[in-house]
Amino acid sequence: MDKVRAEHAFLDLSDYARPAARWLVRRLLPTRVTPIHVTLAFTGVGLAAALLLAAHRWLLLAGGLLLLKSLLDAADGALARARQHPSRVGRFLDSVCDFGVMAAIFGGIAFRAWVESGQAYHWGVAAAALLCATLQGSVYSYYYVRYREETGGDQTSRVDESAPGGYAWDHPGLLRLLYALYQLIYGWQDRLMARLDRWAAPAGNRLTPPFLTFVSALGLGAQLAVIALSAAMGQPAWAPWLFVTLFNVYWLLVIAVRRLSRQY
Repeated sequence: MDKVRAEHAFLDLSDYARPAARWLVRRLLPTRVTPIHVTLAFTGVGLAAALLLAAHRWLLLAGGLLLLKSLLDAADGALARARQHPSRVGRFLDSVCDFGVMAAIFGGIAFRAWVESGQAYHWGVAAAALLCATLQGSVYSYYYVRYREETGGDQTSRVDESAPGGYAWDHPGLLRLLYALYQLIYGWQDRLMARLDRWAAPAGNRLTPPFLTFVSALGLGAQLAVIALSAAMGQPAWAPWLFVTLFNVYWLLVIAVRRLSRQY
């Protein structure tokens, strides 16, 4: 079910829902539920959380829904791997839905802040936070996908997504559409990360578990946990500022560590 072999496992701060996802996958295996169904479910759960944030009501529930979204997000790919039925359609659908959920979450937070203050700058902060959070997540994804390639792990995602690829069972038209959306949202980030890493590690140093743990604080699961915690504290508007400030410093530190350390 996991993306890396046990001997190459590392402490993934963004993957805290993995034990619960394994439990869920074991129960879904004998059913007719597909990974696509799970992806659509986490999309619905994430959008429901965004609506609660926009209404500024039931914030503890909103935070819980964001954590549930992380669980379901971990389960869709695990279910595909458990059935030995990977899908490039599912791979790109997952990423596109992740972006849609994050856009809705930041939009919901901005809407509530705008309603309460009448200040339009909250929309700008939300847009900046969405851009920053997406790029920060791409830093994590780049190194995690590279690590899986280096260690023989799951390769449904690729470092070089310059072509859609696809399996025999992937619907060609849907694959082309989702791939085009993926390239629009993430393509420039993938290319940026490839260039940054060539600068940071011109010798192409192999990645290590400690470095992956360091990077994993930028993953989507960790991002959702930050938003959930902010919501639980009754201050969801804090979250966009954290992505624009603190987490931008953190991902630049990741690149600096990669550049300065010969080990990583």
